[in-house]
Amino acid sequence: MTLAQHLADLNAKTRAWVAEDPNNRWAGLYVEELDFWAEQGIFTVAQFKRHENETLFWEMYKDATGIRPRHVNLKLMSDEELEMEIDLLGRMIEDEIKREEEWCAQEMAYLQEEAEEENARRDREPLPIDYVAANYQEGWL
Repeated sequence: MTLAQHLADLNAKTRAWVAEDPNNRWAGLYVEELDFWAEQGIFTVAQFKRHENETLFWEMYKDATGIRPRHVNLKLMSDEELEMEIDLLGRMIEDEIKREEEWCAQEMAYLQEEAEEENARRDREPLPIDYVAANYQEGWL
């Protein structure tokens, strides 16, 4: 398969996905002009996939660690090593999401407990006296 056909296929799939629910879906498309990709040194489908994986790694690394991987030389990694690193970053991000969800659940439980304690404290307190209303009811005013 040529790079032009691969890009056209990816864009066709994206257009079909958007067409399923056009009011709620939007997506960007790949540039199909081969000159654009040639300027970046991409001429084959394999080079395009490598470029996509390097971009994915770059973004996932930032999400997982908070910094860009400027110290990592992606050109020295094989495709298999790069895919393994992407899998590792995916697991790191999933673990962080789970930790954040657990923290949020604990925070909600704490806030609920605090609200229940506040309500119980208020229930134990005597009601404030409205002296004007009390005096009026007793006929003092």
